[in-house]
Amino acid sequence: MQKKLTKLLAAAALGLAFTATAASADPVTVFHDKPFYQSGWDGLTAAAKKDGIDLNFSAYATDQFQAYIQSSLMSGEAPQAFTWWNGTKLKEIVDSGQLAPLDDLWAKKIASGEYDASSAAPFTVDGHIYGMPTGLNRWVVLYNKALFEKAGIAKPPATWEELIAAADKLKAAGITPFNATIQDGWRGFVWFQELLIRTNPEAYAALNQGKLKYTDEPVKNVFKIWTDFYQKGYFTDPTSQEEPLDFARGKAGMYLFGDWVIGLVEKGGVKAGTDFGAFIMPNVDPSLPNSVIVEGAPIVITKAGMENPDVVKFADWYMGENAMNSWATDPGLYAGNLKAKTPNPIITDLAKIATDGKYNSITRYWEASPSEIVLPAVEEFNRFMTNPSPEQAEKAMANIEAIASQYWASHQ
Repeated sequence: MQKKLTKLLAAAALGLAFTATAASADPVTVFHDKPFYQSGWDGLTAAAKKDGIDLNFSAYATDQFQAYIQSSLMSGEAPQAFTWWNGTKLKEIVDSGQLAPLDDLWAKKIASGEYDASSAAPFTVDGHIYGMPTGLNRWVVLYNKALFEKAGIAKPPATWEELIAAADKLKAAGITPFNATIQDGWRGFVWFQELLIRTNPEAYAALNQGKLKYTDEPVKNVFKIWTDFYQKGYFTDPTSQEEPLDFARGKAGMYLFGDWVIGLVEKGGVKAGTDFGAFIMPNVDPSLPNSVIVEGAPIVITKAGMENPDVVKFADWYMGENAMNSWATDPGLYAGNLKAKTPNPIITDLAKIATDGKYNSITRYWEASPSEIVLPAVEEFNRFMTNPSPEQAEKAMANIEAIASQYWASHQ
């Protein structure tokens, strides 16, 4: 009982510390749980100061941050601006009724040519936009130009048939086609989500809404393709803990991942656009609409925040060219502003491809499906990747469905 009381008092003290900071601080303060971007936050603060905006970023550990935001929303005393996640996690706090819709701000920025309307999709809930992007990261396939040349592949694949042909040519040249691991424990869903949207995007949406079972045919088809790829030797060792560096070292010809990994790959001594390029994975069925997984991380503003002229000024500035030029420099993230510079030439090319091809943005599995399902599902995907047999695939589907069916039975 004493330990429980101590924890409660500590949590209350933390909440009071947050509230006091939010209430007494003169600058516009954005709360977040991303201290690894500290130099980037500092760059934004300096850029804002030049434009007459007093800005501050306040970092906290993720678990404390989430607990505080959720409790402060319940008490009606949330900070005026803070970072969050998209998908189901964003909808949960939108449902509190305290977030401000940013439709007018986005309409202004789209009309000015600074943003494409598709950039708002990851932050849209029930027809309204509730976030300003700290990142808009497309999940694409990086490819090693030298290895493609060695294997006799003239250009990046534009169809599924060309993708398989490229994989076979790489394999014949003694090169593993795809880089894929379970590094850090969360990456198991990467190929699962991609294969499902490339075969049946409607099934992907239904699965994340509890309207499709993990034992239904569309999911079985994904595991069939996935298993076949493993049997053909298309994948690298799944247990490596140096996935981005493995690709930089030439251990595979292609690498399916979020484009935010480009900077990590470059730390291996290769250069984006020169040594490696990128393409959006083609659909298995060419009649399907163009689509791409987009991972979006927003800054949200409460209704109370939108009553503060300084916060309104900050929001308009943050989505502008000066702020986004700073953000593209450090930490080197693309956040959708079409007039700002992009971190590297690959991001530039991908943005153009996505816009010209009218690609639909699809929410990443991690944010699209409830966490109560995602976390155990990823463990099952990981087990499959380390033992990619038909039997393990069947176990994975059955085990995930047991968890999903129990969840949806109490949430629909």
